[in-house]
Amino acid sequence: MNLVTPFGLFLESIRRDRKLQQVQLADLLGVNSGYISAMEGGKKGPPSKMVITNLIKQLELSNEEQSLLWDSVEKSKKTFRIPDEASIDEFALISELRQRLGLLTK
Repeated sequence: MNLVTPFGLFLESIRRDRKLQQVQLADLLGVNSGYISAMEGGKKGPPSKMVITNLIKQLELSNEEQSLLWDSVEKSKKTFRIPDEASIDEFALISELRQRLGLLTK
């Protein structure tokens, strides 16, 4: 079961705000409408920087919208690299969080 990501929620919200259907947004971005659906539904993570830049341009996102967009992209990354300088305590914290993924509640 895939869960909606912060990016998926943002993309759907901004698309609806601009009164666009998934097919219309896909055409503007030069991608398949199924890809838009997969991103909105959380089946796919955020797209490449090139697609995001095109989204900003095509939808004429305000500075505030761009900030929200980039924040949602960052929050939706499914993998990340632990910095080489991470402490043993940080490794332990990350390990504990990873074990609890899917168990945390609001």
